[in-house]
Amino acid sequence: MGAVAAGAILTALFLVIVAVMVWQSARRSSVDEPAAYFLDDAAAFVWERLSVQARDRVSPTDVRSLLEGGIHYHQVVAPRDEHRRPVVGSGDAIEYLMERAAAAGRPIEPIDIAEVIAAETEYLLAIGAIGSPVEDPT
Repeated sequence: MGAVAAGAILTALFLVIVAVMVWQSARRSSVDEPAAYFLDDAAAFVWERLSVQARDRVSPTDVRSLLEGGIHYHQVVAPRDEHRRPVVGSGDAIEYLMERAAAAGRPIEPIDIAEVIAAETEYLLAIGAIGSPVEDPT
């Protein structure tokens, strides 16, 4: 009976280890999903978090336009211009967004742009797009 009991214990232990490995694998795959930035969701998220004063000065359309402008700045403008650094919320980024809004006929104050950027950062945190800094492999 001792050999049968030992075999049953080892089999149970093996099944527990397999179950834990499957659980960890499933958990890891759900955690490692890439963050997805949806402009409409981001604009709604940001609009809900703006102060009453900012909502009086900017419209939901302005918020969406600022978010689009920020994406354009970081993906297209800053990488091509050696004088502009693609830093979220930098003076260059805010200046670019102000110029873009003014050119569209909707001038927006820097304080409102900064508030939009701060709320967008909350959105990025909420969707898991901001994490630990990546270490330099060199």
